[in-house]
Parts: sequence; C-alpha cells; structure tokens
Amino acid sequence: RAKLPTGAILGDIRGRGAKLAIELVKAGTKDPNPEAAGALARACHAEGVMVLTCGTYGNVLRVLPPLSMPDHLLEEGLDILAAIFAETR
Repeated sequence: RAKLPTGAILGDIRGRGAKLAIELVKAGTKDPNPEAAGALARACHAEGVMVLTCGTYGNVLRVLPPLSMPDHLLEEGLDILAAIFAETR
C-alpha cells in the first residue's frame, strides 16, 4: 500500500443517500488537508476502490457506490476504505 501522510483527521462526514463526502483536515486544526485526500484516494484506487477528491480545497473524498451494487462488494469496499483510514493514525 501507498505511504499515507500522518496527522490527517476527519473534519466532517456528510452525505445524502448513497453519496458520501469525507472531509480531511490537518490534525489539531480545521485547515484543509488536500495532500492527505490525494494520498488516500491513490491508496483506495490501488486497492480497487474508486473515490474522487473534490471540494474547494481538494480535501474531500467523495464516495458514490452504485445502487445496484451487491452487498458483499459494498462491504468489501468499505472494509478497504476503513483499513486505509486506519493506516493514517
């Protein structure tokens, strides 16, 4: 897996329906962390999970699984996402 920047924390998690946005900020601040978002996106892509970076500062990960996705694939993708986030600690 890709080396991820340390000190990235979740600023906010928001969404509507299946669409999910995960905002990343620098540890101890509310400053946007686009470097962490980019690194996390690359790590997700390397594991086969498609996410986008977005937001004014490029510090938001966007996840939008298809509504027709089988549950086992959704769970696998979320497990990969959780493991990648766990590596940032």
